[in-house]
Amino acid sequence: MQSDVRRRWRPRLWTVVLVVLALVLCLPFAGLFLFKFYDSQLVQQTEESLLTQAAVLSATYAQLYERQAEPRAEQAEDRQPLSPVFPSLSINNDKVLPPRPDAARITDPPAPVYRRIAPALTRIGNMAQQRTLAGYRFLDPKGNVIAGTAELGQSLAAVAEVDRALQGQVSSVARVRVREEQEPVLYNLSRGARVRVFVAMPVFVDGAVIGAVYISRTPNHIFRFLYGERFSLAKAAAFVLLSTGLIGFVFWRFITRPIHALIDRTKSVAQDNRKWAPIERYGTREIENLSQSFQSLTERLQSQQNALKSYTAHVTHELKSPLTALKGATELLRDDEMPPAQRHRFLDNIDKDTQRMEDLLANMRAFSLADQNATTGSCSLSDLSDTLQDTFSGLEIVLHNQDRTIPVQQGTLMIILTHLLENAAQHSASQVVLDVSTDDDATWLEVTDNGTGISAGNQDKILTPFFTTRRDTGGTGMGLNIVKATVEALGGRLSLVPQPKGARFRLSFR
Repeated sequence: MQSDVRRRWRPRLWTVVLVVLALVLCLPFAGLFLFKFYDSQLVQQTEESLLTQAAVLSATYAQLYERQAEPRAEQAEDRQPLSPVFPSLSINNDKVLPPRPDAARITDPPAPVYRRIAPALTRIGNMAQQRTLAGYRFLDPKGNVIAGTAELGQSLAAVAEVDRALQGQVSSVARVRVREEQEPVLYNLSRGARVRVFVAMPVFVDGAVIGAVYISRTPNHIFRFLYGERFSLAKAAAFVLLSTGLIGFVFWRFITRPIHALIDRTKSVAQDNRKWAPIERYGTREIENLSQSFQSLTERLQSQQNALKSYTAHVTHELKSPLTALKGATELLRDDEMPPAQRHRFLDNIDKDTQRMEDLLANMRAFSLADQNATTGSCSLSDLSDTLQDTFSGLEIVLHNQDRTIPVQQGTLMIILTHLLENAAQHSASQVVLDVSTDDDATWLEVTDNGTGISAGNQDKILTPFFTTRRDTGGTGMGLNIVKATVEALGGRLSLVPQPKGARFRLSFR
């Protein structure tokens, strides 16, 4: 029937380990898909650099203009309040504008003062471009390029950021970069490699806009940065691979191998009915505890299996005798000429054998339910004192240390003591002493009677199922075994303590 049940797919442990290792390996490469964030940082760095350069060049532009302009009356220096400009571009959030419109023809030529300062500004722009690779354009108030590194003598008045700068506003934009050659396919992963940053800053003299500085540059893209850090990245990759291998080894050494050893051990025990043997390497404390649980469970199952075999053999033997007697008596009773006295004797035998089978079945049922009746808890002999005296009025029951706690539920302890006291009464005991003692590790309950005791030859057999010296008087030999099974279900132990007179049983609980 088990083979007909559809088994759900579940991954193997090594598959889970491989997936975990693959995820660990993918974590560094997942950073390649975070280029947009780093691209924005590179764009802002470029914007900040261009703003700094534009501020310096606008001041230079203003100084050159003041020297070449018409002389003015002396005025007190009017110190302008600080108005810092911070980078604000982000290609992740802001829309990247289309390529910059082409320059147009000049319709209104620049004033003479601009033609006089243009050569100096051009030299400054050319010298700066050799170091920064940026493009510099110096504009008059009409948007005409009067100096710079390109587009001299043309107008940029139609460009949006230039128009805002001529109105007195600093403007920064990111536009699609126009490349003359085909860009590498790898650059498609970086948006920053496909844009160009433009900064337009107005030039003020006496509070009036006399022109603008227009600077542009392509941001440094992440691939150039990665190439520059290639040796560090190689070390990081080697570290990741080494760490992944170490993680895989730890999984294999401390988890996978011990679990497979447990699987093999349980299979060998199940198939060959071998005794459980500890594995060589547990790996972790949890796997060691799991192995010990398996060992305890296996030993318990094997013990129960052996007990079941012995129990079955004893049951068969014990029931065979009364059944044979019943069968023989039934056949003899079919004789109509049997004298009444003989017939009554056979009927008495049938009644006796029937009662014995009922007692056997009742005790066997109690034995089979010993695990279920075993309930942990706590009580003391004083809790059962009155009940024991009422139940066994023919016995003198002496309690020592009756207030000490016993780690057994009250009902379960009553079942145990009932069988032990009945056993003592059946063996001519008149007094039973119950004594409780404890230490840091265990609690003991000793039951001592002054009955006929147990002979030396029977002391090793007394806890064997169905062994009894009172078979002729209805003994079933199951009472002590019920006590033994109940105590063991509680994690305790029942043992016989030899003594010259009477019997003493010790129950230990941990």
